[in-house]
Amino acid sequence: MDSKKFRETLGQFATGVTVITSKTEDKLIGLTANAFSSLSLDPPLILICIDKTASSMRAFKHNRPFVVNILQQNQENDCWRFAKKSEDKFKDCSYDLTEDGVPILKNNLATLQCHVNSILEGGDHYIVTGLVKDTVIDEQAEPLLFFRGKLNRMKEPEKTM
Repeated sequence: MDSKKFRETLGQFATGVTVITSKTEDKLIGLTANAFSSLSLDPPLILICIDKTASSMRAFKHNRPFVVNILQQNQENDCWRFAKKSEDKFKDCSYDLTEDGVPILKNNLATLQCHVNSILEGGDHYIVTGLVKDTVIDEQAEPLLFFRGKLNRMKEPEKTM
């Protein structure tokens, strides 16, 4: 399979955009990810996929806390901030800390506080499953979408007369 064609084909599937946050003993961690999915309602499990070469992977160990920040359409800057390598991705970023000390970005579409349930290998990525401990939703916000390699917003439906 040609990897460029495979990537282009996968880009036809519109996804939401998340920023996954966690921490090590001495550093806050954040990375942009669109490889996020619900996994189970009972128990409440989600999954995220993280590149095996990502330095942030060191924050993900069994039972360690992390947060899935589901971005709304006005958080494009947060998407790009956490997609790029940087010494301090949280500089000039607006966030609060959970009781576990994990950052929650402000103004999210939705937020899931989790603990690592398991870590599985999947090709060039790790599949991290998370046991969801708490959620928050902003029912007024609209999602930030990723489609064909670009960020997009939902279009308003055309009005019919």
